[in-house]
Amino acid sequence: MRSGRLACFAVTMTCLASGLAACVMSSDDLAMEEDGSWTGSSSGSSTSGGPVSPVAPPPSEPEDPETVTCDQLDDEQPLVLYLSADDSNSMASPTLARALMPDSSSGMNIRVYEFLNYYAIDYPAPPAGELSIIPQMEASGEGGYYDFQIAVRAFDPPTERRPMTITFVLDTSGSMGGVAIERERAVVTAVAESLQEGDIVNMVTWSTENAVVMSGHTVTGPNDPAVVEQANAIAAGGGTDLNGGLVAGYELANLHYGLNRLNRLMLISDGGANAGVVQPDLIANNSKDGDQEGIYLVGVGTGEAYSYSDTLMDTVTDEGRGAYVYIDSLEEARHMFVDRFEEVMEVAARGVQVELTLPWYFQMHRFYGEEYSENPEEVDPQHLAPGDAMIFNQVLRACDPAVVVASDEITVKATWETPITYETKSTSTTMTVGQLLDGDTAQLHKGKAIVAYAEALRTGASQDLHAALTVVEAANPGADPELTEIAELIKGHPAY
Repeated sequence: MRSGRLACFAVTMTCLASGLAACVMSSDDLAMEEDGSWTGSSSGSSTSGGPVSPVAPPPSEPEDPETVTCDQLDDEQPLVLYLSADDSNSMASPTLARALMPDSSSGMNIRVYEFLNYYAIDYPAPPAGELSIIPQMEASGEGGYYDFQIAVRAFDPPTERRPMTITFVLDTSGSMGGVAIERERAVVTAVAESLQEGDIVNMVTWSTENAVVMSGHTVTGPNDPAVVEQANAIAAGGGTDLNGGLVAGYELANLHYGLNRLNRLMLISDGGANAGVVQPDLIANNSKDGDQEGIYLVGVGTGEAYSYSDTLMDTVTDEGRGAYVYIDSLEEARHMFVDRFEEVMEVAARGVQVELTLPWYFQMHRFYGEEYSENPEEVDPQHLAPGDAMIFNQVLRACDPAVVVASDEITVKATWETPITYETKSTSTTMTVGQLLDGDTAQLHKGKAIVAYAEALRTGASQDLHAALTVVEAANPGADPELTEIAELIKGHPAY
């Protein structure tokens, strides 16, 4: 264990021992209320979907882009925005919504950017070690409004991946009985199928107490017998000491940390854990490191959809700089951790920051990412997985359609760090408004269809579902299997 990581972990353990309230939550962290809900600062982030304003706008800036007129803007200054879409492998919202849909006609808690993460929008891969930027644009039905989508695409995964150290932190509390524990076993079994010789597996179970059941086990290959045996032995019973499980899990992960490995901690739970004693600093401090990669947290929800609250998992995975998925079936466990294993588990580019420079007359009308701001300090950079793309879908509004000039330029720049070495790299793309309006828009149409579907689920209104189906079917001339599935899900919604 390196000295910097040891010191960071020791401070966290001291806080745990002291029980000081200041060690439980910082002023910027979410806090848990008596009813189990979470409250706290959101750092001024914009709300996903709907008319929004930049994060923490200066007092002199209009909050509603609809009210901005051209004479209020400086025609000598372009609009520069920084964008975030959450980690590209966070994608729990669509599977949770899918599971809830047969019994729910009301609106759902929807994170649109996770829908854009979950469904594949096909963009060409850049060379190994690089990222590519593909902007697309078309005029919408209303004058002065433009549908705009940016893809930041990572290189495809190499033939041989780097070795991994995976630490399972497994919920075995009493609430895990039934499908939750079955799905948990299926996740561990699917991960076992994707392991390779030389990977290291640690495993701790937690309920009222935690138990280390595997420490520093070197894997013999896919479906390692010892890992499969432990997966089959998982059983539910006891309380919900999540914090104790996380402490033990991070101890194991630090003990077996590998400098040239991908180090992942996988928290699998039904979402009903006692979150009041979760230490955000414990998670955050172990997910980052000043010199090398941290131990990224993968949150996996397995509980029954109708009783599952994803607030806890969404919170801890944001702190842990990692993926968040919800498993709604045994088949989905294999889909995520066999078919999409490297997309969920690996990192191709760390801390990707996306900078968008627009002509002066444009304003953000709707943004379907996680957050954006004119101040880069307000937007957290996110990780990007190999073979994956960050999708930024948005609607731009010109203060006056007459001032839009086809030769004006739009620039998108991405800056990131390489895994392990932390080398800073960047790339950018510049196109004119005219080039964008004349360009291909097939992927933009799929992005719009996904957004329409997610927004219709948010409201649960019949008219919105019918309108979304029209958008989905228009974007699907070639029988895209994902859009076909979305269309069938819309038709099966109780409110359709």
